[in-house]
Amino acid sequence: MINKVTLFFVLLVGFIPFGYSESKVALEGQLDGHIREYVDRENFQGVILIARDDEVFFETAYGYADTSNKNRNTTDKKFLIGSLTKSITAVAVMKLVEQKKLNLHAPIIEYIPNLKRELADGLTLHLLMKHQSGLPQHLERLVSFEYKDVTSDEILAIINKSQRSFTPGSQYQYSNLNYHLAAIAIENVTGKSYAQATKDLIFAPLNMNDTGVERLSNTPGNRANGYRKNLFGIERDENIVSYALGSGDVYSTVEDLYIWQQSLYDTGFLSKASRDKLFSGEGESFGNYGYGFRIQEYQRSKSEDDYGTLIRHGGSMDGFLSNFHRYTEDNITIIVLANIRPFPIRDLTFELKEIVLGAKGLERSRALRE
Repeated sequence: MINKVTLFFVLLVGFIPFGYSESKVALEGQLDGHIREYVDRENFQGVILIARDDEVFFETAYGYADTSNKNRNTTDKKFLIGSLTKSITAVAVMKLVEQKKLNLHAPIIEYIPNLKRELADGLTLHLLMKHQSGLPQHLERLVSFEYKDVTSDEILAIINKSQRSFTPGSQYQYSNLNYHLAAIAIENVTGKSYAQATKDLIFAPLNMNDTGVERLSNTPGNRANGYRKNLFGIERDENIVSYALGSGDVYSTVEDLYIWQQSLYDTGFLSKASRDKLFSGEGESFGNYGYGFRIQEYQRSKSEDDYGTLIRHGGSMDGFLSNFHRYTEDNITIIVLANIRPFPIRDLTFELKEIVLGAKGLERSRALRE
């Protein structure tokens, strides 16, 4: 692929490498120029990868991984991916379903016997991964976080203090607790930690060597620092990720995440039946949520009736934002990993899609549909 240095040389002297078309060079220039507007206006820093027809044609880093030491982001930099972790957890569950170690519709108490009975009644992995459990949205509503690595047993004890707000299956409410419990089910049926289970089920088989589960006792090398914007500038800001078990504790790179998304369409890794379940949403009233992914429409052109299927998930946590979009009919994948917040990451992602499609100016439809 053409890198940032090559692109600069192309724009400077007009030389196009053999096998690389003028149109691709022009498109890269448009994408880079648009992203730099976010760098200037929103202090964006991070890495962006864009692929079309199974070819990565844009992969560029912006800003700093460490602002104090002026160490710049690079395309191989690791980032915490926040709630995009839920998509990883859902894939791990489906791998175990294929191995007949988990059943999506079995009572959850079969896999988590220490879950309080009032919470477990009528609850299944299917309802957890669809965010239809009725459990509270965040652990922060139940406990004050301590600066330490908490265990899965401690997280379960916190969850057992909660109450359901509706009967499972009757409503949709996004909740980190759903994926905490899915991760605990994974641990209990494999006899491994969530970190080891996801490594064995996903990361190692796919050679995702720069992806894993972070803890205070296991911060990966070559990871970007997290930052937040405020009235006084930019300052360090990071979560205690052990409280995000299965819902926000994975770190990765854009290249590893691209490998991972390609694997979802490889029946040698995941069956079509599993993929169909992952990507089966239930409409707007139920969050357009499949298992670990949102499934929505996207506008392909300025035609009012030209829509495709968008498979997506994002993540937001202290100091980091992530976004994963796959525009199915156009075979476009956009992955944005940022080590600063807040900024409108979804707007940026949609705008990049529109540039790739040559259909800028879909803001009205984007607001209504996406």
